[in-house]
Amino acid sequence: MVQNEIHPYYQEQEVVPYIQDLGIVVNGYSPFGGRGHTSELFGDEVISAIAKDHGVTSAQVILRWNLQRGIVVNPGSSNPDHIRENLDIFGFELTDEEMAQIADLERGEKHEWY
Repeated sequence: MVQNEIHPYYQEQEVVPYIQDLGIVVNGYSPFGGRGHTSELFGDEVISAIAKDHGVTSAQVILRWNLQRGIVVNPGSSNPDHIRENLDIFGFELTDEEMAQIADLERGEKHEWY
């Protein structure tokens, strides 16, 4: 397993498929952008519109986007409602067009530096 920061503004579009082609699982941390960036991602016009079309939240869209890319994510929360929401991402699927719209959000904007 390789763990990288991955969210719609920092997607590792070339790295993820390379790692996966080697048979290695990719774990994406900070799927909601990391501390101080979550509200920006949740309020993004593209993500919000996709969420509205599916009747889900922006968080669910972001988690589903990762899942459909074959990326394992483990969002952190101590709020029981958010935990339930984060688990409820299997009742919808993003279209190829929606996946492409999110791919276009790439900014190369890494938020966590360790």
